[in-house]
Amino acid sequence: MAYARWIFKGSLVDEYGIALPPVVQAAYGSGYGQDLYGITLFANGHVMQMLEGDNVALQTAARNLRDMSKLFGMEPLLHEPIEVPATKTVSVGLSRYVDLISEHLPPNVQVFNLCEKEICQRTEPGAARDLLLGFI
Repeated sequence: MAYARWIFKGSLVDEYGIALPPVVQAAYGSGYGQDLYGITLFANGHVMQMLEGDNVALQTAARNLRDMSKLFGMEPLLHEPIEVPATKTVSVGLSRYVDLISEHLPPNVQVFNLCEKEICQRTEPGAARDLLLGFI
Protein backbone atom coordinates (compact mmCIF):
# COMPACT_ATOMS: atom_id res chain seq x y z
CA MET A 1 0.00 0.00 0.00
CA ALA A 2 1.32 3.48 -0.88
CA TYR A 3 1.17 6.09 1.87
CA ALA A 4 1.60 9.84 1.72
CA ARG A 5 1.49 12.94 3.87
CA TRP A 6 -0.32 16.06 2.66
CA ILE A 7 -0.42 19.46 4.28
CA PHE A 8 -2.60 22.32 3.15
CA LYS A 9 -3.91 25.57 4.55
CA GLY A 10 -7.11 27.51 4.04
CA SER A 11 -9.62 29.72 5.78
CA LEU A 12 -13.04 29.12 7.28
CA VAL A 13 -16.09 31.20 6.57
CA ASP A 14 -16.06 32.21 10.26
CA GLU A 15 -13.27 33.22 12.61
CA TYR A 16 -14.77 31.46 15.64
CA GLY A 17 -14.51 27.90 14.34
CA ILE A 18 -18.19 27.01 14.17
CA ALA A 19 -17.49 25.64 10.67
CA LEU A 20 -14.50 23.57 11.81
CA PRO A 21 -16.32 20.34 12.84
CA PRO A 22 -17.87 19.89 9.35
CA VAL A 23 -14.44 20.48 7.79
CA VAL A 24 -12.88 17.81 10.02
CA GLN A 25 -15.76 15.48 9.16
CA ALA A 26 -15.25 16.13 5.42
CA ALA A 27 -11.56 15.22 5.69
CA TYR A 28 -11.93 12.00 7.65
CA GLY A 29 -15.43 10.90 6.66
CA SER A 30 -16.89 8.38 9.06
CA GLY A 31 -13.61 6.45 9.41
CA TYR A 32 -11.84 8.49 12.09
CA GLY A 33 -8.47 6.88 12.63
CA GLN A 34 -9.07 4.03 10.19
CA ASP A 35 -7.81 5.11 6.76
CA LEU A 36 -6.53 8.58 7.59
CA TYR A 37 -4.75 10.13 10.50
CA GLY A 38 -3.69 13.66 11.07
CA ILE A 39 -3.67 16.98 12.79
CA THR A 40 -5.91 19.96 12.14
CA LEU A 41 -4.84 23.35 13.49
CA PHE A 42 -7.23 26.27 13.84
CA ALA A 43 -6.59 29.89 14.81
CA ASN A 44 -8.38 33.14 13.97
CA GLY A 45 -10.36 31.72 11.09
CA HIS A 46 -7.41 29.91 9.49
CA VAL A 47 -6.89 26.17 9.18
CA MET A 48 -3.86 24.01 8.50
CA GLN A 49 -4.31 20.27 8.08
CA MET A 50 -1.78 17.49 7.92
CA LEU A 51 -3.32 14.28 6.62
CA GLU A 52 -1.52 10.94 6.50
CA GLY A 53 -2.73 7.69 5.00
CA ASP A 54 -3.08 5.71 1.83
CA ASN A 55 -3.23 7.66 -1.41
CA VAL A 56 -6.83 6.73 -2.22
CA ALA A 57 -8.08 7.97 1.16
CA LEU A 58 -6.06 11.19 0.78
CA GLN A 59 -7.53 11.86 -2.67
CA THR A 60 -11.04 11.35 -1.30
CA ALA A 61 -10.34 13.68 1.63
CA ALA A 62 -8.92 16.38 -0.65
CA ARG A 63 -11.94 16.15 -2.97
CA ASN A 64 -14.33 16.39 -0.01
CA LEU A 65 -12.48 19.42 1.36
CA ARG A 66 -12.41 21.20 -2.00
CA ASP A 67 -16.18 20.75 -2.22
CA MET A 68 -16.76 22.33 1.22
CA SER A 69 -18.46 25.71 1.12
CA LYS A 70 -17.15 26.40 4.63
CA LEU A 71 -13.48 26.21 3.61
CA PHE A 72 -11.92 28.46 1.00
CA GLY A 73 -8.49 29.38 -0.35
CA MET A 74 -7.24 25.81 0.10
CA GLU A 75 -3.54 25.85 -0.78
CA PRO A 76 -1.34 22.73 -0.85
CA LEU A 77 1.93 23.13 1.06
CA LEU A 78 3.42 19.64 1.14
CA HIS A 79 2.85 16.33 -0.60
CA GLU A 80 5.38 13.63 0.23
CA PRO A 81 5.44 9.84 0.16
CA ILE A 82 5.92 8.14 3.53
CA GLU A 83 6.60 4.56 4.59
CA VAL A 84 3.74 4.48 7.12
CA PRO A 85 1.68 7.16 8.85
CA ALA A 86 3.65 8.65 11.75
CA THR A 87 0.45 9.96 13.33
CA LYS A 88 -1.91 7.30 14.67
CA THR A 89 -4.67 9.62 15.86
CA VAL A 90 -6.95 12.36 14.64
CA SER A 91 -6.36 15.53 16.64
CA VAL A 92 -7.35 19.18 16.53
CA GLY A 93 -5.24 22.01 17.94
CA LEU A 94 -7.17 25.11 18.96
CA SER A 95 -5.98 28.51 20.14
CA ARG A 96 -9.40 29.78 21.29
CA TYR A 97 -13.00 28.62 21.59
CA VAL A 98 -11.82 25.18 22.72
CA ASP A 99 -15.02 24.24 24.55
CA LEU A 100 -17.31 25.64 21.86
CA ILE A 101 -15.62 23.72 19.05
CA SER A 102 -14.69 20.49 20.82
CA GLU A 103 -18.27 19.75 21.89
CA HIS A 104 -19.16 19.37 18.19
CA LEU A 105 -16.30 16.99 17.31
CA PRO A 106 -16.58 13.19 17.54
CA PRO A 107 -15.42 11.84 20.92
CA ASN A 108 -12.41 10.01 19.45
CA VAL A 109 -10.90 13.25 18.08
CA GLN A 110 -8.20 14.45 20.47
CA VAL A 111 -8.34 18.20 21.17
CA PHE A 112 -5.26 20.07 22.37
CA ASN A 113 -4.22 23.64 23.07
CA LEU A 114 -2.33 25.03 20.10
CA CYS A 115 1.31 25.42 21.17
CA GLU A 116 4.80 24.36 20.12
CA LYS A 117 5.13 21.65 22.77
CA GLU A 118 1.92 19.89 21.67
CA ILE A 119 2.89 20.00 17.96
CA CYS A 120 6.33 18.54 18.75
CA GLN A 121 4.78 15.71 20.78
CA ARG A 122 2.48 14.77 17.92
CA THR A 123 4.90 14.98 14.97
CA GLU A 124 8.31 13.77 13.96
CA PRO A 125 11.09 16.23 13.06
CA GLY A 126 11.07 17.37 9.44
CA ALA A 127 9.33 19.54 6.89
CA ALA A 128 5.81 18.68 8.13
CA ARG A 129 6.59 19.68 11.70
CA ASP A 130 8.23 22.90 10.50
CA LEU A 131 5.11 23.86 8.54
CA LEU A 132 2.82 23.12 11.48
CA LEU A 133 5.04 25.10 13.86
CA GLY A 134 5.04 27.98 11.39
CA PHE A 135 1.25 28.11 11.64
CA ILE A 136 1.33 28.86 15.35
